[in-house]
Amino acid sequence: MDDITSTPTAASKVLRTTFPAAVPATGFVRATRELLAPHGFHAANTLPLIATCRDELAVTITARLQDAWGAGFNMAGLAGMIVLGRTGVLAASGHAPVEDGVRRFVLVALPHIGIDSQGVIGNVERPGVPGVSHTCGALMALHDELRGDNAPTGDYPFLDVADPEQGMLRDRIPPFLPEGELPDLAGLTRIVRDVITADTHKVIGVLREGSAQPAHVAVFTGIHINGPGGTEYVEPGECYLDLGADQPQIDLVID
Repeated sequence: MDDITSTPTAASKVLRTTFPAAVPATGFVRATRELLAPHGFHAANTLPLIATCRDELAVTITARLQDAWGAGFNMAGLAGMIVLGRTGVLAASGHAPVEDGVRRFVLVALPHIGIDSQGVIGNVERPGVPGVSHTCGALMALHDELRGDNAPTGDYPFLDVADPEQGMLRDRIPPFLPEGELPDLAGLTRIVRDVITADTHKVIGVLREGSAQPAHVAVFTGIHINGPGGTEYVEPGECYLDLGADQPQIDLVID
């Protein structure tokens, strides 16, 4: 189930006002296939690279993506950050099928956020879990630290060996914050989405290192929204197709 917009509820009103471009998760996944089919992408010739949050609430959309595109290479980190580094991306680069002399990849990168039945952003209902639960917990922890002006940052790279992925969030996100008032959780999630989007361009460069075959890379970024009752949406961010060889980037529009 992934539709809360059929009747006006607190959750649906917040979804429409805070994430006005959001589409059902099923529609988002379907659009990735429909937009790429004219460019020669299909499940048998494409390797999906999936960066969703480690949260179990991201399992459903990850499964849907793999139903559409086949088994995917796991790029996931806390908050959907691409954390596997150059070595991991290089490993993925050699796993794509080659058809007509081309390797094809579809990279989907989505931080996530919750909306509960009362329309509270950041809250989420987990089956069997009593009381209020939250999503994304990693971003909420970072937001609390930033609000308290005590997020640890230092000379790059900042690395907490006991908490490396959260350490990456602490290091990567604060430089992108606007001056003045700290954004709310939805605003912080959008900033994370933008940092991840910038990282996708770096991933494309690594995918093309040292390979005899050209790489065609489709990228879909956005925000994965977990609503009440198992509903799921995606607000699309930057979605594009990079064919390399000095060809112009092709925008992929999901509406």
